[in-house]
Amino acid sequence: IAIYTNYFRFFLSLVVVYLILMPSTAMASNELVEKVTVSIAASQTPPSRIGKRMSASVGTVGEQMLVGRTVSDVAKGQADYERLIQEIFNRVLVGYSVQSVHLTAGSTAVIQVELAPWGDVVRELALEVDVANLSPEITDLIKKDIGNMEDQINEILVGLPIDAVDWAGGVSKIVIREALAAKLPEFSANFDIVPGPRTLVKLSLMPLGTTVQDVHVSLRSQTIPNVLLVAIRPKIDQSGVSLVGLPVAFIERHRDYFTAKVTAAAGQHSITQKYGLTLTPVIHPGVDTEIALNAEANHYKVSLEGNMDIGRSQDSTSFELHAGKLISKQDEIFMEVRFIPSTVSWDFVPGFGHTFRKGLTAGMKYNISKKNNILWLQQDLNRNLGLRFERTPARDMNELSIRYKVHDFLSAEYIVTNKDKWFRLVSNL
Repeated sequence: IAIYTNYFRFFLSLVVVYLILMPSTAMASNELVEKVTVSIAASQTPPSRIGKRMSASVGTVGEQMLVGRTVSDVAKGQADYERLIQEIFNRVLVGYSVQSVHLTAGSTAVIQVELAPWGDVVRELALEVDVANLSPEITDLIKKDIGNMEDQINEILVGLPIDAVDWAGGVSKIVIREALAAKLPEFSANFDIVPGPRTLVKLSLMPLGTTVQDVHVSLRSQTIPNVLLVAIRPKIDQSGVSLVGLPVAFIERHRDYFTAKVTAAAGQHSITQKYGLTLTPVIHPGVDTEIALNAEANHYKVSLEGNMDIGRSQDSTSFELHAGKLISKQDEIFMEVRFIPSTVSWDFVPGFGHTFRKGLTAGMKYNISKKNNILWLQQDLNRNLGLRFERTPARDMNELSIRYKVHDFLSAEYIVTNKDKWFRLVSNL
């Protein structure tokens, strides 16, 4: 009886062990592959971004094959899966041969792929930028904007088999487009990649958005006659020509560069150096871009005008010379000489002016010929528009005028006095 009892206990123990182990064994046989990880190894390590693309491609194919299948089925068919993956990627990964594939089954299946490159690899890269008809100087500026793009492409292509450049070029183009969007958003690009040990990447840039169709240059000065600035104009015109065809947004972003370029061009002229002119260019980008250059002397203020009055019968034509000395940044002493051809008479008017703030100047002058004191005030409203007021106390005469500058050599002025009013054309010589 004792012997049978021992046998019964042993049998019962086996049943208990079986019942305990049976669920886990069944569970293991029904466990599914949930994801796939990939590792790529090569005798010559591929560039990092290309390696990531390879891993992603292998991972996608592996997921299609394995995810959702039982681990046991994958383990049973391991050799077939490995052979199939090797065949697929021997066709897909042009430039590489798949030396081996090793599959490890599990809820996370692991695929290890070993590659070897065909033939020669890319050892050097050259980036060639074509910007159509733009000047070499603008081309250099664009290349500075592009910066280290060549280094970024190097990281993708150098070390890659030459035969793999075609399909890997898509990654290069993505990198180039991303870099252009960040560094040169005013241009789009076309690409051409010529594979070889020294691979050539040709980048053709085309302007985006509104471009400059014409450039207008204006040169003005309140301290020297405009005729002296005529000699400087060709230099500024030449700077303006280089802007034609550029995107307006590109000029706006590089306004400081183009402003400095205009300043340098004008500063090289002998007129600038002879009179010690301070140059202040202002660029207004647009379809019709405007370059406005103010050229002011630091110590003298000289202007010459020819006046023709319409609606005034007496002294309707005159010429005026203003010659002043700046004794400080705010103060000027001057002599104005007025010649009236109709009566062949002269007025000599010395005076003093003080600038209270930018655009507002006032002072006093004395007409020697007529022995009159004159109080005067001038307010510039903007670059082209200004107000002038003069009072002659001895004659109880007030004169108010508003002047508009049509262009560098012509202004229009409307004048109102106690007794009369008329229209004046002013030639700014």
